[in-house]
Order: sequence, then structure tokens, then C-alpha cells
Amino acid sequence: MAARLWTVSQFARSGMKAPIEMVVLDEEGDTIQCTVKDIFVPIFEDLLAEGNVYVVTNFGVALNTIKFKPTRHEFRIHFKKDTIVRLVQDSSVPLNGFNFVPFKTIQSESKEDGYLVDVIGQLASKGNLVKFTRDGKPSSYITIELDDLEGGQKLKVTLWQSFAFELLKYLEEHPCLTYVVILQMDKMKFYSGVMGVSNTNYNSKLFINVEFLAVRDFFTRYNV
Repeated sequence: MAARLWTVSQFARSGMKAPIEMVVLDEEGDTIQCTVKDIFVPIFEDLLAEGNVYVVTNFGVALNTIKFKPTRHEFRIHFKKDTIVRLVQDSSVPLNGFNFVPFKTIQSESKEDGYLVDVIGQLASKGNLVKFTRDGKPSSYITIELDDLEGGQKLKVTLWQSFAFELLKYLEEHPCLTYVVILQMDKMKFYSGVMGVSNTNYNSKLFINVEFLAVRDFFTRYNV
């Protein structure tokens, strides 16, 4: 299943469409990254959609050497001109493919890991939206804390740009007592000597109080 799909506009060459990146998930819950190079995007862009299940054959395989890796698989799949993609109906493949990392594991790291992580927690605090200008371009972020409800372990999370606006809009439009937040595929970042996480520019995804099994389990486990 295509658990996550995004384009990388910064690598788009003049006159070409942006490359497509995906994280695909099998029935065992294992994940691997897939890449569709810009020259092949017109072949596959109408075939691929997040959440669909496919059988893919005749593809290339190479070591995964990118800086921020959304999976821990050492290889990545490359689509070729003659790669075959067939849409199938298969309910045995789990949805989303979350792999939540405990807060204490993240905070025990002494360096910023190149692997992207998923986190889930109850919104414990929220700072103000910070706006600034860098290299002549406006930017903004908000810092929040998530509580894993396992002994008061809290994790600092920085949401940049559209992620910050998405959170603020949701909180304004859906006032309630409890918010369970999932940030998928985020990178580890130090904050005042303590490891936290931050969204990436392309492949992170924010979920708030969504009807996922992972959220229901979180509510049930801690009677939220």
C-alpha cells in the first residue's frame, strides 16, 4: 500500500515535473521507500495515489543514501520506464503504517538521527506563533508539547509554516478538552540541549483527533 506519497519540488528540473517519493507498506507492516524520477513521472502520476494497494513488478533496487530516511530499510525501490503497476483490492494490508517511537527513546538520543520517526501524544501545551524573516523570506513556527501519558514524559514538537497554521486552525474550529496529535515522518532536532522533533518540508503529515485505530488505542489505553 502507498502509505505516504509526496513530490519534491526542489529537485524539479526546468521543464520537468517534480519527482515522486512514496513509502509503501506490505501485509507484514514492513516499509520501503520508492522513487519515481522526473522523467518517468508522466507515466505513473495518474496511477499512484496515497492509500491504494498495488502490485508492482519490474523495478530497480538501490541503497537508500538520502539524508532523511522515512523508513529503516537499507534499500529503496526505483521505478523504471517499464515498471508495471497494478491496482488491487487487498484488505490484509494495514492502513497508515505508523511506527511510533517512545518519547524516552527520542530524548535519549545524543545526535540528530537521519531516520524520520512517528510520534503520538496528548497536546499538553502550546506556545505562540512566532513569525520572522530569514534571507528575505517570511517564516513562522509554533512549539507544542505532547504528553505520552506514561509517567509524564513530554516531548517538544516544532511545527513549521503550514503545519503550524493547520494546528491553530483545528484548535480554533474544534474546541474540546483533549487533543491527540500524531506527527508522521518527522525529524529529530535538539531544543536547548533536549531532543525533540520537527516536521520536514515534504513528507511529514499531521493528524489531530482522527478516527484511526492508533488513536482509539491511545484513548483506550490511558482512558483519555
